[in-house]
Amino acid sequence: MQCPLTSACCLMSPKFILFGIGGLGLLLGLYSAAQPKKSMGLYQSIMERFNWKVTPIDEAREIRNTRNLGIALTLLSLVMIYLTLSKI
Repeated sequence: MQCPLTSACCLMSPKFILFGIGGLGLLLGLYSAAQPKKSMGLYQSIMERFNWKVTPIDEAREIRNTRNLGIALTLLSLVMIYLTLSKI
């Protein structure tokens, strides 16, 4: 007998959770790769809520790193979604 929480229709199934994490990672990665300056602004606004001021020392380098990490996150998220949907 299988656990009812792991059925395909349940929102708590591992496949659904991994697919959701992969989807959120894909959206965030695409956003960071396409608009790194706005992505940095989003992070700064989130940190201001915690009373932290975050400013880059070298803005050109920070934009380049944000774009590269956004591309990496996008690729890893695509791999995660592929592995979740495949029967491996």
